[in-house]
Amino acid sequence: MTTFNETSASSDQSSTTHKVRIAAILLITLVLCLLGVHKVELRAHAAQSSVKDRLVGTWKLVSRESHSADGGIIPDPTLGASPMGVLIYDSAGHVAAQLSRQGRTMDIFKEECAEISSLKTSPNTANTVFGYDAYFGTYTVHEEESYVVHHLESALWPGNMGKDIKRSFKLEGNELTITFSTTQDGKAVTRTLIWHRWK
Repeated sequence: MTTFNETSASSDQSSTTHKVRIAAILLITLVLCLLGVHKVELRAHAAQSSVKDRLVGTWKLVSRESHSADGGIIPDPTLGASPMGVLIYDSAGHVAAQLSRQGRTMDIFKEECAEISSLKTSPNTANTVFGYDAYFGTYTVHEEESYVVHHLESALWPGNMGKDIKRSFKLEGNELTITFSTTQDGKAVTRTLIWHRWK
């Protein structure tokens, strides 16, 4: 015959076992939740850091256009409609860019010498000399705002040395689109450059 004390002890043991199971389930649920949050944070951090990582490399110019406020394309007399170009970002934070008008000849020197001294461009653009533009320096990526700032240490045009030029960018696979506001022939324009990763 089961006594009262035996029944009470059995009931207490069952209750304790039940509480332990509930505590274990709650603990496992909490751990899984924390792991889930940690994974989300890791993914977000990886996505952020990969933006700069994906920018690193050598890019070849595909197209370069200047658009007026009404959307019309304004031809660039210095680099032409389809210049050649290379843009390099390294993992240490250095940048170098070169752009060249196609079909450059010695004839352009005389005509451009007279024009260079009267050039009036935006502080946010580098100047072209004899159908060529080149500079190097360091860069800072602003990932959340999707822009990069090039800090020019030296440049083909001496007036560009020390400039900080801001470039909005969009990365899609192996295509990099860079846009920025500047002036051309005294008019405000939006310049768009499309680059493909040079493999």
